[in-house]
Amino acid sequence: MPSLYEENEILLKEGIALLEILPDDFYHSERDDGLSSVGEHFRHIIEHYQMFLQGIARGYIDYDKRERNLKLETNRTYALEILGTLCLALLQNGIPEGQVLVSQNYNPEFPKPVLSSTIERELLFLVSHTVHHYAIIAMILKGYGFTVPNRFGYSPATLYAKQVSPT
Repeated sequence: MPSLYEENEILLKEGIALLEILPDDFYHSERDDGLSSVGEHFRHIIEHYQMFLQGIARGYIDYDKRERNLKLETNRTYALEILGTLCLALLQNGIPEGQVLVSQNYNPEFPKPVLSSTIERELLFLVSHTVHHYAIIAMILKGYGFTVPNRFGYSPATLYAKQVSPT
């Protein structure tokens, strides 16, 4: 069974594989419905990994401190470069295990919660978060008529369940 580091690395490599074949105009095109572009979703995913890696170095992950870097959401090649860097960071597996403080505020009208978590739990969160956004990316791209790899946007558990009990 792959470690949580490997699970995240596998997902990031799926994103890299998609971005390597994706035309630039599909990456950053403005949507008619006002919803987020593929590039905006990739930026969001990437910045969560960046906050994770920066946060574990200081023992406090603040997912709200994201830069919201426009270059990540408009420049596919730059996003590819950063995804590769994130893969290397996970591959090195120099990430400690154990306790970490985490905050993420969904409602600025309330005080920002600071909770105790573990690095392993946050790696699991990143897997779930990434798969969720990959599923949205897949729907966007299918709407453009782009053929998305069959496994993209699905968790391994979902793919397994489809094999065991196809609908």
